[in-house]
Amino acid sequence: MKRLRAFFYVQHLLGIGHLARASRIAAAMVDDGFDVTVVTGGAPIAGFPGPGVTSVALPPVTSGDEGFSGLVDLQGKPIDDDFKKLRSEMLLQAFRDCRPDIVIVEAFPFGRRQMRFELLPLIEAIDATSPRPLLATSVRDILQERVKPGRNEETVDLINRHFDLVMIHGDPAFATIDKTFPLAGAIKAEVTYTGLVAAPPSPAASERFDIVVS
Repeated sequence: MKRLRAFFYVQHLLGIGHLARASRIAAAMVDDGFDVTVVTGGAPIAGFPGPGVTSVALPPVTSGDEGFSGLVDLQGKPIDDDFKKLRSEMLLQAFRDCRPDIVIVEAFPFGRRQMRFELLPLIEAIDATSPRPLLATSVRDILQERVKPGRNEETVDLINRHFDLVMIHGDPAFATIDKTFPLAGAIKAEVTYTGLVAAPPSPAASERFDIVVS
């Protein structure tokens, strides 16, 4: 039986939460029998994206400040058009090499708008591929509020034109996406709650203690 191929894009800019979650999802897909290619675009972090996957590292970028106002390389230099073109070409080549059955994009278009320069060409390539792979976005359950007018409408438009699935990593009994994304009802793609992505439970400790938390 043919092993399904998955192509997973993740870009971490400040912390490693996005990378850690994507790595756990990729590992679970490997356990389910997928061939998984993980494309990373941030600073290299030891241990991620983990064993069992094909890892493709784009020339790394990070955020120039905590407001995500601009992209810089690891030396703090703002990236230019040549840098963006190189990354975009590498991402497209990795996609062609993988020939995936499903593409998963972490956060976009709900977030990671800074990466439109490479993600929009990737989406165009997906739409032009025959047979076309499924396209999913992987997002957390509580989203950052968008304050600029039109951002939510643009997000819904991109999803409805290109995406097949919105994977929300949370428990709908705790929080649903409409609480932080007011146009959730306009999404036409399938919306699925996966549950929280977490490490396997730790083994029971050999000793037990009472604690006081203040």
